[in-house]
Amino acid sequence: MTENRGIGFVNRFVRDMGQGGLEIACFPDVATKLVRSLDSDFVTMPAIARMIESEPGLCVRVIGMANSAAFQGGGRAITDARSAVVRIGLRSLRAVILAFAVASLRDRRELKLVQSRIGEVWQGSVSLATLSHMLAMRVRGVDSEGALLGGLMQGVGRIYLLTEAAFDADFREDVEGLDDIVAQWHVGALGKILEQWGFGTNIIEAVVEFHGAGSRSGLADILKTARLFLDHQATPDELKTLLQDFEPAVRLGLTHLDPKEVLETVQKDASVGSALG
Repeated sequence: MTENRGIGFVNRFVRDMGQGGLEIACFPDVATKLVRSLDSDFVTMPAIARMIESEPGLCVRVIGMANSAAFQGGGRAITDARSAVVRIGLRSLRAVILAFAVASLRDRRELKLVQSRIGEVWQGSVSLATLSHMLAMRVRGVDSEGALLGGLMQGVGRIYLLTEAAFDADFREDVEGLDDIVAQWHVGALGKILEQWGFGTNIIEAVVEFHGAGSRSGLADILKTARLFLDHQATPDELKTLLQDFEPAVRLGLTHLDPKEVLETVQKDASVGSALG
């Protein structure tokens, strides 16, 4: 791929950002409609439930999330969309909508060029989200639901750029050039999309900080610590040593953790990952 072709793709991306919005190609209509409805002051819970129930695959995911270990908390099993939304809340509903939409991308023929990469990004996000939630549960004052959402959403910028590239002939024979551009520009896309989708400033700032060198919030520290666990999960003894001097973990007071116990606990409880993966 020539340098000029890469510049053309980036210029189109920057132009789209400046013109007010980024839309992920091939998102299911029900997902787009729901995300927009959640920003409306006039939408009602019954209306949201009806939209969810109109798409069986989405409905199963919403109910699955409500009955996961992260949200059930010993309560009764939920079997209907309205009760599920009440339990998980509108913020987590956005995450489940995204999970459903990303899963649908894997079946779109137009995205064959990038489907494997989208799958890798999403599975990594689900793993990060699950572990971030578990770590946040062990730290007083850190929003565990926010940690779940932050871990899940941090890959959205990459997914956006990958889907855009699938429709750009410049990248069909130059994967390395695409990876370089995604790495350079995905954080900008991430912040813009999460702002459009109505995520709070704390989530947006945390996921942007997660991809940077430093962090100013407990939420970003949780995400960075979870990434350390995932990067070294095959060598828990080495991970235990690294944890002692890892600044985000030190600030959170998590240096005492037994990596083997944490990783085994995550593997045993796959309910959140099942709802999102």
